[in-house]
Amino acid sequence: MDMEALANSLVPYYIQQDLPFAVNAQVATLPEDLQKEFLKEYNRRSKNIIIPYVLHFFFPTHYLYLDKVLMQMFFWFTFGGLGIWWLIDILRMPGLVKRRNAEIADEVLRHVLMIHGKQQAQQSATIRPAGIANPLQPRNLEANFDPTCITLENLRTGYLLDYGLKTWQIVNQIQFDWNDGMSEREYKMLSGNELLYLNVRREAAMLECRVGTAINLYAIDSQLDMAIQRDGNPPNVLNYADFTLYRENKLTGVMFNQAYGNKPVKLIAWDYLDQTRTYHLRIERDEHQKFFVIFYKQVSDIEFSDILPAAER
Repeated sequence: MDMEALANSLVPYYIQQDLPFAVNAQVATLPEDLQKEFLKEYNRRSKNIIIPYVLHFFFPTHYLYLDKVLMQMFFWFTFGGLGIWWLIDILRMPGLVKRRNAEIADEVLRHVLMIHGKQQAQQSATIRPAGIANPLQPRNLEANFDPTCITLENLRTGYLLDYGLKTWQIVNQIQFDWNDGMSEREYKMLSGNELLYLNVRREAAMLECRVGTAINLYAIDSQLDMAIQRDGNPPNVLNYADFTLYRENKLTGVMFNQAYGNKPVKLIAWDYLDQTRTYHLRIERDEHQKFFVIFYKQVSDIEFSDILPAAER
């Protein structure tokens, strides 16, 4: 991304200089309406440097303002580090606000890129009826393959990769083709007796990754299946473990499971996110009325390394 493109961005320079370069670069490539959407949402959510100073001096709740609840509780518990932490934060405040605004900018950009990806999918409906997943075969999601640098989008059954200080083997691949134009791939990863699910999807220029474990539907609510059958949807809010999760959307489409010969299966899924949008719970119900639930955590693709075919490892 060159400096001329950044200069043509609708984001004012005084905001650009406080944001990460990667965010500015991606925003500059977006259509004008989405740049305006980014700017509107960022201005609504971004933090002002004056407010935390006022809170800090009159009633120290500046970490709450910056959405750092645990940090605020620790601050209170230690009485502001017996006053030392309180004094240090006077000097740290600009940096704290800038880092939080950078996080907000990244969150807003993810949301805008999701919109952009859906718009592109709707505009490229030449191989299937608009918005309808092909019921017979999976969409082509093949990514450019470089044997010297295999990415998560190149994963296949049998491949090995490192994650969380362990080596995992891909033992199955599932593709979800949703009727809104989006597609996802999900990989079952095995390390010893431990099984994880890696969900990968591309949101325009960003690769979104989630790692999760399967959980029992009744671990959420013993009457949840009956509620879905009765109401057609699960409740708007669910509690699982220590998390409160909010229903984000309902997806309909087709699932292709490699373990069963990629035979197409119609599917409905409900996605839930926690308030930080880090934790994600998905409830799936197939055409045979069977439920499957996974609880994910959003991760970065840079947390995975040494991705190689098993024969070359």
